[in-house]
Amino acid sequence: MEIDVRQFSSDKILKHLDRINEWLNGDNPPPITVELDMTNICNHKCHECSGWYFKNRSQDYLPKELAIDIVTQLEKVKTRGLIFTGGGEPLCNLSTPEVVLMAKKQGLDIGFITNGSLINDTNARVLLKSCTWIRISLDAANTITFKKVHGLESIAFDNVVNNIKLLVRLKTELKSNTTIGIGYLTSDYTINEMFDMTKFSKDLAVDYLQFRPIQIHNNGNSFYHKTDIKEILIKCIKESSDKFNVVYSKHKYDMMHIENYGHNYDKCYGHQFATVIAADGKMYVCCHTRGNEKYCIGDLRKNSFEEIWNSKQRKRVAGNIDFNDCIPLCRDNTFNQILWNIKQPREHVNFL
Repeated sequence: MEIDVRQFSSDKILKHLDRINEWLNGDNPPPITVELDMTNICNHKCHECSGWYFKNRSQDYLPKELAIDIVTQLEKVKTRGLIFTGGGEPLCNLSTPEVVLMAKKQGLDIGFITNGSLINDTNARVLLKSCTWIRISLDAANTITFKKVHGLESIAFDNVVNNIKLLVRLKTELKSNTTIGIGYLTSDYTINEMFDMTKFSKDLAVDYLQFRPIQIHNNGNSFYHKTDIKEILIKCIKESSDKFNVVYSKHKYDMMHIENYGHNYDKCYGHQFATVIAADGKMYVCCHTRGNEKYCIGDLRKNSFEEIWNSKQRKRVAGNIDFNDCIPLCRDNTFNQILWNIKQPREHVNFL
């Protein structure tokens, strides 16, 4: 059975050939996607949090005025996608809904990643009117697994589930086109519940369930499960319908079983097309390096986005990326494979 991963395929970077061509010609195009951390504060206790691989999370949060200024700058440089994520839980910053609404008015395409605990009628309406997609990091089909992953008791799980139901109900009421999805990290203690999660998500009437392998990165020491879950995935995908999709990060699962994780490249080129702005206003070379000063490319409290993007500091940091600091299945891994191949000289290019 052929598994369709739909919108999560990494070759979607090829939808931005104008930016790729600028880069190939030696220019410095702005990023396609920017991740924005509204806060580092989180009300969950995930001991394997993927938001902070270097384990030095602070209590920073972006003041509303600075966040709005950043969004204005992103629109000015023609960033295309803006993801509100963390860091921490975006809705722990009370200014987040207002900033989301402002970003929508600026014409940015918006994604929103949340643990779902602080969704209410008011902010749900803002998100459903503003976001292209919302993904709730639930990671569990029951209270026992939820406690293992999120570190909270059953009342917290029930709260998140009820908030998902609220989102689904309001989406219908508002006639919103926002895609609502649930995220599920697969690990040694969650893979046996993948099918239960599929049925549970389908019953919640969300648009999709996404599986991704959990990864831990403690200063170079990485972990993820190595179990081949293709047969489980096939069983789960059979539950897909016209109104519900089961998707997964195919490239990551494939690379888990390939020597050197598909690192056929000598340089990271993906940083050119995606970056992250942390809750303290600092920018980092990628989402996996937030909090690591070695990979800080600038500070938006001191310089503009455009100044940082064109700075010597960013060029120096990008030119000194040490793959030993990177998780094997990083966000840019498959982008780098594509970009590396494009960058290499070829003979007889007009003969396909």
